[in-house]
Order: sequence, then C-alpha cells, then structure tokens
Amino acid sequence: MNLNIKVHNYSKSRTWVFLGLYLLLMIIAAIVFMRYINQDNLQEVVKTTGVIGILVYFLIEVLYVTFTPLFNTAILITSGYIFGGHLGFIINFLATSLGLFLIVILVKRYGRPWLQKVVSHNFYNRFDKITQKVGPITLLIVYILPFTPDDELTYIVAAGPIGFKRFILPILLGTLAKAAYSYVGDMGAKGITIAAYARIALLIVGLVIVGIQEYWIKKWQSVKISN
Repeated sequence: MNLNIKVHNYSKSRTWVFLGLYLLLMIIAAIVFMRYINQDNLQEVVKTTGVIGILVYFLIEVLYVTFTPLFNTAILITSGYIFGGHLGFIINFLATSLGLFLIVILVKRYGRPWLQKVVSHNFYNRFDKITQKVGPITLLIVYILPFTPDDELTYIVAAGPIGFKRFILPILLGTLAKAAYSYVGDMGAKGITIAAYARIALLIVGLVIVGIQEYWIKKWQSVKISN
C-alpha cells in the first residue's frame, strides 16, 4: 500500500515538473520572440540566407504558434510583408497548421495524462463534459473569427476526450482564414478586405463541412452504443 502511494506521488511530482518546464519554455520563447524576432530581423534573415531563409522563417513561425499562442497575428502579417500575399499565405497555412497539430499531439500525449493525475475524478469528468460541448464546431468558429483565444483554446480542448481526427478539419479550415493575414502585410487596407472575405467564406463552408462530420460521428457513436 505504501509502495503504491510512493509510486503515485512520484508520478504526480514528475508530471508537475514536466508541466513547469513546459510553461517555462513558453515564457522563455515569448520573451525571446518579443525581444529579438521582429519584422526587420526576420526580413534580414531571409535576405542573407536566401532559399534556406524561407525554411528558417517557416520553423520560427511553427515555434511561434506552438509556444507563444498569444502573439501570432504579428508574424502572420509579417509573412505577407516579406514574401508577398500569396507565398506568405502558403507559409502561414503550413506553419500554423503544423503548430496547431503539434499542440494537439503534445497535449494528448502529456497534458491529458497529467490532468488525470492531478485533479479529482469528479472535476475530470466535468472537464470532459465541458470540452465535449465546446467541440470541433466551436473550435472552428474561434479559429476563424478575429481576436479570439484560438490557440489557447486548442490547449484546453485537446486535453479533453475529443479524438485527434476530429481536430483536423477545424484546424485546416481555420488556418486558411488565419493565413490570409498575409494579404494585410502585403496590401494594407485592401488586404484587410481580402482577409475578411476569406473568413466569412470559410466560416460558412466550414460550418457545413464540420457540421456534417460531427453529425455522422455522433450518429455512428449512438449506433455503436445501442449495439
């Protein structure tokens, strides 16, 4: 009995240490990016390294999205300023999608097990019910609408019981809308209009597509339960 308690306490302590290190990494990344990664510095990196600079920029943006979820809009706009609207859009889409998928994978791999260890069973069950209600449709809306805590919500919902596959469509469709910020950096006021139209179109199309996905998933789950 005492051995089991010791093992449980050790596992719980290790989980807290891992979470603390991850949060520390996020804080360090935010400080570094805010201090050293700006439009001028990024443009200089691309100019001095040529084609490799595009890859370096891409990796920086992936890290930016994954570890500094509060500050993403600036780098999305910078992509358009440096590379133009079209190439900036592609870079934004690929980097942001990869960053969001990394968030989901990391939280599924480490965050959910941590939650199971450090909170009560009742709280854990309530948390699962809440995240189920939020679901992929809410995620899609938050991704597409401007000035919303989209990446932050990804961390929370990914810790719930929703499977990885149900994140794919919201992330891809939502990221298409976010990627359109590149046109703001390239074209200014006209780019804002383009980005706004992109968001409206993707919101309509996304609600239909993700809505169909969720309908069939819930229908399949109900049939499975009844059998």
